[in-house]
Amino acid sequence: MFIEFVLILAAFLLVVWIVSAPLRGGHIEQAERREAAELAELEAAKEAKYREIRDAEMDFRTGKLSKEDHRVMDRELRAEAIQLLRRIDSLEPATSAPVAPVAADEQDKPREDASSATMR
Repeated sequence: MFIEFVLILAAFLLVVWIVSAPLRGGHIEQAERREAAELAELEAAKEAKYREIRDAEMDFRTGKLSKEDHRVMDRELRAEAIQLLRRIDSLEPATSAPVAPVAADEQDKPREDASSATMR
C-alpha cells in the first residue's frame, strides 16, 4: 500500500512538473524584456548624441565655437556615438539576412525604377 502511494505521488508530481514547464520558462521573457528596454534606452541615447553633434555643428557655423573647440568636441561626441552604436549592435539580434553581392556584369546595367516598369 505504501509503495503504491509513493508511485502515485511520483506520477502526480511528474505530471505537475511537465504541465507547469511553460510557466517556469518566464525568465527567458524577462531577459528579453530587459534587453528590449536596454535597447530602447540606447536608441534614445543615440538620438540625443546625434542632436548634440548637430548642435555643435550649428554652434560652429554661427561662430559660437572656434574651429579648434569644434574639432575637439566633434571628436568626443562622435567617439561616444560610436560606443553607443557598438553597444546597440551587440544587443540587436542578427536577424537580417546578408546582402548578396552584385555580379560585375549587373553593376553596369541601368536600373529600372518602379514608375518605368509599370508604364510598359
